[in-house]
Amino acid sequence: MTEKPFDFMEGLTKKELIELDSCTRCNECLAWCPIQDVTDDRDASPPARIHAYKDFVERTHTLKGKLFSSGKVTAEELKSFKDSLWKCALCGTCGEVCTVGIDTKKLWWSVRRKLKESEVGCPEPLEKGPLQNYHKFRSPFPFPLGGKYKIWLPDDIELADKAEIGYYEGCGCTWDSPQMAEGAVRLLSSVGPFTMLDPDQSWCCGFPQLTGSGEWSIMAELVNHMVKAIADKGIKQFVISCPMCLDIVKYLWPYFYGEELPFEPLAIVELLAEWAEEGKLKFTKQIEETVTYHDPCAMARPFMGKPIIDAPRELLGTIPGIKLVDMDRHGKLSRCCGGAGGMRAVNSDVSANIAKELFLEAKRTGADTMLTNCPPCYLNLATRTHAAPNSVVEEWRNYDDPLKINDITQYLAALL
Repeated sequence: MTEKPFDFMEGLTKKELIELDSCTRCNECLAWCPIQDVTDDRDASPPARIHAYKDFVERTHTLKGKLFSSGKVTAEELKSFKDSLWKCALCGTCGEVCTVGIDTKKLWWSVRRKLKESEVGCPEPLEKGPLQNYHKFRSPFPFPLGGKYKIWLPDDIELADKAEIGYYEGCGCTWDSPQMAEGAVRLLSSVGPFTMLDPDQSWCCGFPQLTGSGEWSIMAELVNHMVKAIADKGIKQFVISCPMCLDIVKYLWPYFYGEELPFEPLAIVELLAEWAEEGKLKFTKQIEETVTYHDPCAMARPFMGKPIIDAPRELLGTIPGIKLVDMDRHGKLSRCCGGAGGMRAVNSDVSANIAKELFLEAKRTGADTMLTNCPPCYLNLATRTHAAPNSVVEEWRNYDDPLKINDITQYLAALL
């Protein structure tokens, strides 16, 4: 029996197939792509990836492709394409500036899923890391969930058994940037009661599996488990620190759940900004400092829906003594930190150099502190600029530089 050839079209939407044929190679995106900022690898550029995958589709599905080519895509070609596809942080900037409106963020997610289904799969560091860990621990990290709150949850913070406000820190906060989670719960507890899922029930949101590895098959089980666990806690507002978790929960969970979620997902900075405006969130300590805020990709350019750009600035604006200065590239066009989308695991050197470009842009503002609100951003910037205990790379460090890196919730919690 002849083996059925791999179908490069199956599972792609009509819109995505049209987008493959829409790129004009105007190359506007090259001026904004963080990969192109630090490499000369044009094969890893958005136009090159689009046209390469378009060629796969045409070669295997069109009469022209079958008449004038082999009608096949070799394993070597797929391997080369995989290398270029994962040399990408999924920041979405190329889609933001695309002159014909190609939604590259969704397109890259879909094409990664297709490659995961093919003979070449996803990159080995992701296959043997986050994916294997998820199936064993329900998290991309190789640690049991049961003890995760012991890493960062302060003893003096009391959790309600059930409450309308529920907090979800996400895997990145727990194991990569626990300072973020501690700052968040201190701010929440200063206003009123809140709850969290039992640690062994607080599974990964699915972001690393969906976007980093292209593994979609686990999502239905994951989402149904999490929705039930959240509902059992009586949660009406599901407050999330990690922007990527928020992106997945808010826009992808309803798809896999099959209906509207029975709670409202929102970014912690949104709730804190609302509380600050209402006078519920009170800061007692004074500070005189100039800060710049880095908009994480998933908040500036979410999977769909409205970006979250104003809330963190409004929150900072309620505190006397803090002067906010924006970087040249901020809001919808903010620079990527290079830490997400599997980049740090698969292309660590490129990831480090992207972080350096962001760090240098922040320095040019003259700010004392750069704030962000994203675990990969915090990790990729802080561990490469300061002697953080969980540093795993030393591509660039400047211990004497006065610019400090901090998470916005950790920063504000110190002012309570």
